[in-house]
Amino acid sequence: MKSGTTSHGTDLLSLYKGIFLAALSSVFFSVCAVMVKDFSNIYPGQLAVHRFTGILLVSLPIVIYNKEPFFRKPKERLFLFLRSLAGSTNLYLNFMAYRYLPLGEASVIIFSVPVFVPILAKIFLQEPCGMVQAIPALLTVLGLAIMSDNSIDFVDSYSPRNNQQRLVGLGSAFASVILGSIIFIILRKLKEVDSTVVLFNFAWFGVFETAVLTFIFGEFAPLACGYQPIFIAVFGIFSFFGQFLMTSATRREQAAVVATVRSATDIIVSRWGFFFRNFPECF
Repeated sequence: MKSGTTSHGTDLLSLYKGIFLAALSSVFFSVCAVMVKDFSNIYPGQLAVHRFTGILLVSLPIVIYNKEPFFRKPKERLFLFLRSLAGSTNLYLNFMAYRYLPLGEASVIIFSVPVFVPILAKIFLQEPCGMVQAIPALLTVLGLAIMSDNSIDFVDSYSPRNNQQRLVGLGSAFASVILGSIIFIILRKLKEVDSTVVLFNFAWFGVFETAVLTFIFGEFAPLACGYQPIFIAVFGIFSFFGQFLMTSATRREQAAVVATVRSATDIIVSRWGFFFRNFPECF
């Protein structure tokens, strides 16, 4: 009897593990989003470089320890490249959106990804796309829109310069939605590849791309005050865990399920901003 209970519990854990990992990844991602908003002295592209560096420094020793091949087979190599290109560009756009739009507004746009993922998953992965997938996705986005913190300068008065920044933020957010949807499809294609190998390739490519973009469109600035380097280190570590958990979740669950669970969790944790606003200005 005891053995049967244990087996049943193991089956349930296996069944919902992907959903749990997707939800947990959102917690790490939401903290990172608030950090991006509060690191006002650092260009978003430089923040992306810091984030990718953190992912690289954590994933590389794990790949070496596990003796995993860095670049896999030719077919997998193509998808690793596409994941790295789409992921690093998406992250850069993501940070631009969070920097130039109010946090609530950026979240509503960026986390509308679940609306598009079921359609793409049906086309490219032959995964089911019906009312069961569509209704939770639409309700998730609606809930996120309602729960977004409208009191934190959601509707703001913009000077001419800020109007231009707003357009950059909106363009970045909508482009991020498209790339974010594609990423879930690519990760499903890579479900046989070890998660740390995916992250290693994602990280080194991301460091290169975002460094070049920052050099062209922005600038690199020194870190301010005593706390900021510590928070940057935490930012990199949290980024690794968020990406690792999302990648692992996508290996276990359908793309539409992971996307929906992530956005639903973001509704719950969307109030992180109040906690971080009490930190010193140098944060």
